[in-house]
Amino acid sequence: MSKYLVLLVSPLILLLGFWLFFYYGKGIVWFSAVSILVIIISGRLLAKYYFWKFKLLWLNFIIVYIAQLLFLLLLTSGSGRYILAFIFAVIWGVVWWLMSKYFSTIRDIDDRDYLAANKFFYYLGFWLLSTSLYSLIIFLNLPILYFLLFMFIAIFLWGRDIINSTEGLSKHYIWLVLFLSVQGLAIFYLLPVSFYVAGTIATLWFFYIIDSTVSKMEHFKLYLSLFIASIFILLITSII
Repeated sequence: MSKYLVLLVSPLILLLGFWLFFYYGKGIVWFSAVSILVIIISGRLLAKYYFWKFKLLWLNFIIVYIAQLLFLLLLTSGSGRYILAFIFAVIWGVVWWLMSKYFSTIRDIDDRDYLAANKFFYYLGFWLLSTSLYSLIIFLNLPILYFLLFMFIAIFLWGRDIINSTEGLSKHYIWLVLFLSVQGLAIFYLLPVSFYVAGTIATLWFFYIIDSTVSKMEHFKLYLSLFIASIFILLITSII
């Protein structure tokens, strides 16, 4: 019964939290606190006594929610906010459904099969967060050091969850990922492109570093070719 409550009620509460804040224009702290509490309770109901074993997973979900909220706040279109909030709620419903399937059949807590679907969730959150923070640098003069600090934390937590799923891979790789990703973020900030393009390129870089590390460079040439081609197309189209 608790599983179905999470699948139906949790996305609905998150959606109402978004919509009510957009409608009243205030109470962001309360709505955010309730939404974060819903994420924690949902995780507790699904994972049960495995809840604390997966504390990094719930923390990453909270950061994804914060990235979604920040992106929605920066949208200028009112109708766009409501529609995108609904889409986010649907994605949350799918994620909770996948989590329920995972925890209902779990046999080994070291098994990270849930990441096959959650990696998309993390990459989406990375794009939302990086795009939002890049726009804050432009419009609100957010210091670049604060931007790098916020992204450093997100990269560390999301990257650690993904890399931890790989057997036989040294955990020191996360520091290499952090080093390369922060360098990339600083360089992309200097590009004369819109914050949407900069966020997209940063996300591609994050994907390239993480997935090439996890796959132990088995598809290095393919990843590198796709990465370079994608950035080239983005830069050309943004200039045109």
